[in-house]
Amino acid sequence: MVLPLAKQTCWVVGGVGVVGRGIAKSLLRAGATVIVNSRSSERLRRFAVDIEDESAGLTNRLITVRGSLLPGYAKKTVEETLGAMPLNHVVAHGALRLDPGKNYADESHLLATSSPGGLLGLDPTSEFVPAASQLTSLHYSAASTLIPRVQFACSSSQRPGTYTFVTGKGSHPTKRAPPMAEINEYQMWGLASALRHQEFEFVNLRELRVQLGVNRPAEVRDQYPRRVPLSVQVGNICAGLVSRPEEDSGQLLEVTDDLALASLSTKYPATASSSEETGHVAA
Repeated sequence: MVLPLAKQTCWVVGGVGVVGRGIAKSLLRAGATVIVNSRSSERLRRFAVDIEDESAGLTNRLITVRGSLLPGYAKKTVEETLGAMPLNHVVAHGALRLDPGKNYADESHLLATSSPGGLLGLDPTSEFVPAASQLTSLHYSAASTLIPRVQFACSSSQRPGTYTFVTGKGSHPTKRAPPMAEINEYQMWGLASALRHQEFEFVNLRELRVQLGVNRPAEVRDQYPRRVPLSVQVGNICAGLVSRPEEDSGQLLEVTDDLALASLSTKYPATASSSEETGHVAA
């Protein structure tokens, strides 16, 4: 069986979390070499262990990189990682996943910035500006560094590469994101929209916007169980999108409910076998 992404390389930006792991697994199953970066060596170690535990044998095509894609660091991280290696695809996970034990889950404490005076009590320059642009700055820096690499690699084959943004809204059904996290979520929508409406030679940009909850309360999970974890379903759709680079260029693909999720899963099937996806109920 020839895997659709064999001999192709995909970088997963923001890939060390739960959803990012689902994306990376699906790309690996589709045959891709997958690159994931983080500033934390421990998060990368746990990520690789989780991948190996869940899908034995896939980590031989997994490249973990200790490095940042933030402004000022992205160029060095990309150059040291890729060297002369071609880059065919990028999946940029820019959705925030709220943690039930905290109010947010993100690498940066800036997204939880608060003050006694509330949102309007922040200093406009030193507090509000860096916090409001933290996530979008990272993804703009990543895109401006990685898109030229995809263009260069795909120009010789004359077959387009892809850049897929995964964005979200309201990833916990009972908790609202802190103000800075909410502002960053909407800014990610704007950044993804602006970039996917640009014309890039040999790179097709798309956005998968997921508005379903990840950490659902137990009573909701019992009443509306998911046969397949949401992270796996999102990962499979991403692998399907990457495998079909000519389709839906520049489009916004929205997952507003389970029906829309099923529709996109059917339209963009991945190569994962059903036996690997079933067996437990997901949040």
